[in-house]
Amino acid sequence: MSPEAKRPRGAAIATVFVALASPLALAAVAAFAAPLLSCVLPSCVKISKTGTADAGADAKAVAIVDAAAPVATAAVDAALSPAAAFERGKTLYGKYCDFCHGKQGEGYAADEAPAIANPEFLRVASDEFLAKTIANGRPGTTMSGWSHGKGGPLSDADVTSLVAFIRGFQARPPEELSAEKVTGDAARGAPIYKKFCESCHGAEGRNGKYIALGGELLAVANDDFLQKSIERGRPGTPMLAFDKLGKTATSDLVALLRTWQKPVEQITELPPRPGALKNVVINPKGPQPNFDAKADFVPVDLVKKEIDRGATVIIADARAPSDYVRAHVVGAISVPFYEVEAYAKQIPKDRYILTYCACPHAVSVKARDTLRKLGYARAAVLDEGIMVWRDRGYGVRGGAKP
Repeated sequence: MSPEAKRPRGAAIATVFVALASPLALAAVAAFAAPLLSCVLPSCVKISKTGTADAGADAKAVAIVDAAAPVATAAVDAALSPAAAFERGKTLYGKYCDFCHGKQGEGYAADEAPAIANPEFLRVASDEFLAKTIANGRPGTTMSGWSHGKGGPLSDADVTSLVAFIRGFQARPPEELSAEKVTGDAARGAPIYKKFCESCHGAEGRNGKYIALGGELLAVANDDFLQKSIERGRPGTPMLAFDKLGKTATSDLVALLRTWQKPVEQITELPPRPGALKNVVINPKGPQPNFDAKADFVPVDLVKKEIDRGATVIIADARAPSDYVRAHVVGAISVPFYEVEAYAKQIPKDRYILTYCACPHAVSVKARDTLRKLGYARAAVLDEGIMVWRDRGYGVRGGAKP
């Protein structure tokens, strides 16, 4: 079958799901239009290995929002037809998603990002689940929050279009999930998790190689989603099916996961927009660092050594703003990879500029390459990214300021 013959099928699927999108599927996307409590991280916050802020005694308020609370209904762009929404979503996916999730949603293109086209995933993921995930991200992981409310580039209509495009990966609609709570025993689930799950997902669902199981995921995934995901797995991925454990054991696992659920922090202070950058240069009066001028990547240990020596450098966080606010390299400025041209007007070309992300290279390379095209001859990537920088014990902080 030719690509032309295949395309209407995807557009037809998109038509069905966009038509069903309001109010159930997209209700959560407008959560960010609702008033949020004020939140400011202090200028120097210790960041734990989970990527969250440990505020300490000097911390200012962090708004804690119950993710299960009712949210406003998102306005759907009435002028956009379902087919147009699908095409718009395709464009947005290529710009913001495929470098991690793969061009066909196959996953694992960068940092073990999951296969979002996996049929078992799309079978249990509602439109609301997808929309909230895109909008909010997964704080503490490499999945950014992409909505305007998180400082990202996507409007509610953009999120709607992305959901429509992602639905085009599947051959059948998602199933209706039960809203009933699973009855299980967390204490019985603990040894089962340790035996079958911890090696991939980490202790208490954190710091594992694959998907984190706390925070935002538990806020948007109901018990039936969790249990069916455990039982069916994700064929073709490292996530195996564990249906042979039986209902009692999988119910106990779900009960254990729920003990790790906490209210999601909503950080509302965002870094400066283009034209408002301050303190762009680290050690502005210092000597040039001893970096290889032709290097594409510079090791984190060398960068730290040169900064401590007083060398002058610019460090640019290429991730979405919500990630920057939660944790960034001390002295780094926020320069999202998709807006480098706009920010570059305030960035001098006479210094080394190092870009970084958490993937560890997916978007930092994009930002570096854009800078080079703009005439920044000494642009390179902070190799290994912020996660390794943090794990070395080098300075990171939360908040909107460098």
